[in-house]
This record gives sequence, structure tokens and C-alpha cells, in this order.
Amino acid sequence: MEILNNTKYDRDLIIRYNKYYSKSYMLKNFVIITVISFGFAIYMLVQEQWGYAALLIGILIAYYLLTWLMQKLTTNRMLKKSPLVENPMLQTYLFKDDGFDVTNVKSYTVPYSNVATIKQSKDFFMIQTQDRKTYIVDFKGFSNSYDEQNLRDFFNKMFNLKLKSIQ
Repeated sequence: MEILNNTKYDRDLIIRYNKYYSKSYMLKNFVIITVISFGFAIYMLVQEQWGYAALLIGILIAYYLLTWLMQKLTTNRMLKKSPLVENPMLQTYLFKDDGFDVTNVKSYTVPYSNVATIKQSKDFFMIQTQDRKTYIVDFKGFSNSYDEQNLRDFFNKMFNLKLKSIQ
């Protein structure tokens, strides 16, 4: 098997990656906090403590807005500091049976035994290695949709997992 992907690391990819990360954070954390807060708010309403219930809901809304604002500020700070905004870089991935080759300024091979996790968004795969390196494989970088599906199937078979899409 040989599947080629050319991912352009640029402003657009940084923004899409941060949106993915923000949604992932909100799904993991905000949902749990919301359920617990609403549980306490309902209890307070049953106890007829309207002020405390309203305060708890207000704090929850403020927490959500502050989290959203922090994500926006972080994205803007990353865009200002990243050299990829002014000088986009093309990174080529060649996925093989035993690992994948990464080529940009230099070339090297990452064995699949070094892969810790693979996540999928609607726009890209995110591959994290055990040494905490992250590789973003943009779906736009495949020459056809069959390569994308073949790589997804290969990841499912190789790592015995079902890739979860986070929209």
C-alpha cells in the first residue's frame, strides 16, 4: 500500500485545527459541567431558591462565554506568532504498510509502532505519536476520495479501532 497526501500547513489549517480542538474541549468539558449545573439549578428551583438557581445559570453562561473568548484569543495569538501564516509549508505524507514518510524541509519515517492516537475531524486526520508530535493530514491533500477512504480503512484495520468523527 502507498497512499500519498500533500498537506498545506497555512492559516486556514491553523484555524480549522483550533476549531476542532475547541469543539472537542467543549464536548468533553462543557457538557459535563452543564449537566451538573442544571441538576443543581433544578434542585434549587424545587427548594424555591430562585436567586441561587438564576445565579448558577448565569455563572454557567459566563463560563461558556469566557471559554469561547479564550479560544478566540488563543487562535488570534497563534495566527500572529505562526510563521506558517506568512510562509505556508507543504508537507508530504506517504503512507505505507509499516509506517509513513514525512517530507518537508527534511525527510524521515514514522513507524506505526510509534503512533499513540489517531483522531478524525470532518477535515483532517490528526496523528499523535508517543513522543508527542502531531501530524495533521488534510483531506484536501489526497488526489482522490478513494485514497482518503483507503487510509481510513487501513487505520481501522491496523489499530483495531473505529475512527470517531468529531464534527
